[in-house]
Amino acid sequence: MKNLSNLLIKTAIVLAVLFILIPAFGRSTWTQTIITGLVLVILSYVAVNMWLLPKYGNLIAVIADLGLSALVIWAMSGVLPQFILSAAGIWTIAVVLAVVGWFFHKYLLATQAQGKKAENQ
Repeated sequence: MKNLSNLLIKTAIVLAVLFILIPAFGRSTWTQTIITGLVLVILSYVAVNMWLLPKYGNLIAVIADLGLSALVIWAMSGVLPQFILSAAGIWTIAVVLAVVGWFFHKYLLATQAQGKKAENQ
């Protein structure tokens, strides 16, 4: 249940960033923005938040989020027909997602530590 709530929070964050920044740097349909966001959330949550973050910490997770976000957004802009973004737009969105991810990772680490404390008592 905790993973579901964390996944919903991450989805809301990523979709909000995409819906705000994509129109500033390019164009996309709402459907293509949602598809891009969901692909990004699923890959990032599994690879970064569930695997890298607990093993290597926040800094490595943020760097991975930055690279993964740029790669996924670039790939989706190549695959989806009306998804047009400049390279500057892709990197700006990836940096914003990484910065927001820093705080989300801190939240995940804090709630994970609280959960472990409750289990040990």
